[in-house]
Parts: sequence; structure tokens; C-alpha cells
Amino acid sequence: MRKKVLIFLLLLCSLPVLLSLDPIMYDSSFFAKYESPEGILFLSYSQNWNEVKLADLYKELIKNKHGDEINLLQEVRVMEGPSPSNRMITGIYHPFISSITLYKGNEYNSAREYRDTLSHEYGHHFAYYYFPSHHFPFSKWAKLRGLHDFPVNWNSFLNYSVSAHEWYPQEIFADDYVLLYGPADEADPDDVYTNEGFYMRTEHENQNLENILGNDDLLNFIEKQTGIKIDKDRKLKTPVLSSVSDNSLSFSVEKKEDVAYRLNLEDYEYYKISQDQSGLITFSNIDLPENAVVSLDVLDLNTSIGFRSKDIRLQVED
Repeated sequence: MRKKVLIFLLLLCSLPVLLSLDPIMYDSSFFAKYESPEGILFLSYSQNWNEVKLADLYKELIKNKHGDEINLLQEVRVMEGPSPSNRMITGIYHPFISSITLYKGNEYNSAREYRDTLSHEYGHHFAYYYFPSHHFPFSKWAKLRGLHDFPVNWNSFLNYSVSAHEWYPQEIFADDYVLLYGPADEADPDDVYTNEGFYMRTEHENQNLENILGNDDLLNFIEKQTGIKIDKDRKLKTPVLSSVSDNSLSFSVEKKEDVAYRLNLEDYEYYKISQDQSGLITFSNIDLPENAVVSLDVLDLNTSIGFRSKDIRLQVED
């Protein structure tokens, strides 16, 4: 009896993902079709997407690190226009039928343009396969993610709103997947000093949450549950202020080369790129006003992944 109740609750809490988003129905009027070696059907309902582009979309999909769960993905659809429920939506995952729908096929011309959306939606597929209880507040993933200290919407089956997208546990996990297992490209160091690199970086939608890239307990748990290793170059700890003087700041950071840091003050920005694995970054010869509030933007140049730290109020040492 307990097992039946648990299964029912799991299904009930999965319903919001379906009920709040667009329904999916079989439609044989597609313009093009491609079937992957795993048997995943890629269907185009946009004249802009032919079989060659669908094959490219498959190549983009498998850049996401995966395991046996990929064999259960049934199909990926490319639709002509926007989502009928919300024009802001670019993609949807349907957990009951293991299907991904991508919108705006008339605007997106290449598989690369769908990279982030495809990776995020596949993150849902990954989550429901390995962590089917992740959208419950009592799940181990939720505990290790530290979600109990934040206003997470656990009751999405009663009130799902796209405007609160970043606060649903399903969406938090999907973005976690993008950072841990999604495809990555190098960033141009020259783009650091123009801020383009920070603007274009891959980051979590919800920057209020703790940085998952430095959460070793959670990363170890995910690796153990899935059997899929997280590349070491994805790990990136949150900088910790180590010393303050009247004209310099030092931070303890990831012991890693080629990570860009932007120190944000009220009126100025300062830049540093780590050149060694000392785990220390120092900003010197800076003008620090009394009781200054600073933050750090972080960008790994090898992956284009990063985040922004929380604000830090300084107390200058004598």
C-alpha cells in the first residue's frame, strides 16, 4: 500500500510539468524526420528545419554527457513558431512521454542556437531518470543543494507560473545539469576586459542559490547516483575574502589557471585572470571607499562557465 501511495504522489507532483505547459500530440504532418542510432526521433514541423539540420541537432544533443537514460528519450520536435502558452518559452520536456519540444524553429537556424535550451531540457530527462524524487522537499538532492534556506516553489502542482521559473526545483536541477554535464566552449581572454565574456557566460538562471560548482558533497552524490563523472574542469569554488587593506583585496579561489575575476565596486571594476594554481587572487592599487560593498564575477576561460558572488561588505584592516 505504501508503495502505491508513493507512486501516486510521484505522479501527482509530476503533473505540474505537464499541466502548466503545452500539451503534445502526435502529428504526422512533419516536414522532415531523422532517427538517431539510439532510436530517438527528431521531427521538424518547421520548413526551416530539414533532415540535415535535425541530424545536426542530434549531434548537439549527444554533446551533453549522458548514460543509459538517453536510450529512453523518445523524440525531439522542432516547432515553427513560439509556444502557444507563452512566447518566452523556447523548449519543454514532457516527462510522461520522454519528449522534448523546441519552439521558434522559424527564428533559430542552427543546432548551435538551440544548445542551451536543448541541454536544459535534457537535464529534465536526466533528472527524472536518476533522481525521480528531486522535486520533493525531502529528497536528498534538495538537502544537499541547500534549498531549504530559499523560497523554492515545492507546490508547483497547485500554482505553476513561468514568471517564477527559477524557483521550481525541476528548473533548478535542469540548470545544474547544464553546468555540470552540458557542452562547453572556451572564452576569449580579450572578451574579459570588454565584459563580453561575463555577459555571454553560461550561468545558472537562479543566481540567488549557492554555487553548485563548489558543492563537493552534492557533486559526489550526483556522480555516485548516476555513475557519470563530472569533469574536473567544471569545479569552481566560490571566492572567499581572505584579507583587506586600504588599497588591496585578496580572495581564496579555486586552485586553477585561466579563470577570470571581475571585482565590482560601486563606481569601478577591476580585472584579474589567474596565472597559476596558488588559489589566491589579489587586487592591488584599488580605491576602496569606507564600508564598501563588493562582489566578484567569475568566468572559467576553458568552459565559459561562471557565476556572480554575493555582495560582501568590507571592513578595512588597520
